[in-house]
Amino acid sequence: MRNHTRPRHITRTWNVTLYGRYESGTAPVILGQHRVTLAADGQGVISASVDGRDATEAAVVAILNRAKRGGQVQLFEEVRIGLPKPAASRLHRDLALAGILAGNHSAVASAALGRVISSLTQVQPHEAEQVRGHAARLIQGAA
Repeated sequence: MRNHTRPRHITRTWNVTLYGRYESGTAPVILGQHRVTLAADGQGVISASVDGRDATEAAVVAILNRAKRGGQVQLFEEVRIGLPKPAASRLHRDLALAGILAGNHSAVASAALGRVISSLTQVQPHEAEQVRGHAARLIQGAA
């Protein structure tokens, strides 16, 4: 599935406990415990897993919703890859102030990092200074 509205690199993993009841309805019973993951890449392609096995997005969402109604859901881990949008915006601003034309920002980042960068949100936080330094060297060399 593609999400064209707000693509970002993010992975969230939850520990989920599902409960049921005996026929008499008095005592809760654990029906299952799972670790479920939803992830989206930079193009908005969503992947899902249950207990480390590939699953559909719908299956993971169904487990999460069921656990919210009658179980427990605990966020285990959240991993975001790349610069958050405000930091990417600052990097764009810094490159523009350095004299790099807006249409060349991704190309400069690609050259600095040795891989294809189509959006500055793909730059890792620890790589931003490397991109700024590369831009400064380019401008100094052109002067």
